[in-house]
Amino acid sequence: MALPLSYCGHVVKTQDPDRFLLSMFAPAPCREALWALFAFNHEIARTREVVSETQLGLIRLQWWRDALGAIYDGQFVPEHEVLKPLAGAIKTYALKRDLFETLLYAREFDLEDVRPANLEGLLNYADFTSTPLLRLALEICGGAPELEPVQPVAVNYALAGILRAVPFYARQHRCLLPEDLMNLHGQSLNALYDFKPAQGLMEIVKRIENQRVEGVCCENRFLRASNALALIYLRQIRALGYDVFSPKLLLQPSFKVLRILFSVM
Repeated sequence: MALPLSYCGHVVKTQDPDRFLLSMFAPAPCREALWALFAFNHEIARTREVVSETQLGLIRLQWWRDALGAIYDGQFVPEHEVLKPLAGAIKTYALKRDLFETLLYAREFDLEDVRPANLEGLLNYADFTSTPLLRLALEICGGAPELEPVQPVAVNYALAGILRAVPFYARQHRCLLPEDLMNLHGQSLNALYDFKPAQGLMEIVKRIENQRVEGVCCENRFLRASNALALIYLRQIRALGYDVFSPKLLLQPSFKVLRILFSVM
């Protein structure tokens, strides 16, 4: 009989199911630490969704920054369902503080409601919000981030997530599509938020999807699985003609788990 999930395990399984699936490709002893890390990421990534004002979001992120500071400075760690196991993961795996700082800084960008000006800006956003997290996960999994192609895998994963989330962001009146491409292809924000995509939207999505990095070779099993999943989702978007509003994008890609398994063998 399977043991009941921890609080962090439950959060990741329900709120970030893809990373929960990927954690199954990591050694069993390190999964709790991964879940603590991913639960932390979920908490800071949803900051914009749960606050009504920018200042409140900054206060929320500062709370996490101060709490992490207490962990690294050996001070009292508040009782918290995510913070306590995260503190254990930081201590056990000697996780680098600056990577957490980068993640928190990246989430401040979300509060500004500033769209990326161009593809370079979008790629920078994907890098800052995803690469530090994947580096931390790889350290937990026993990999060597300095020897692995972490950044291209992280960006592939982030781009897949950003494109699949275009309708979700539109409901929040939020857009991460590059401003110059939106203007070039005649896609207004109001029309996007009203779920009225212009014909040119598919060309925008195609330009972004074309930024994927193919042929990435990874030694670490968890990293290989992460890249495989990202490419599976990106291929699904291509197969749908780059229509990110297609209802079919809500369906799981065929044989997703088997395809990931095959990629890590």
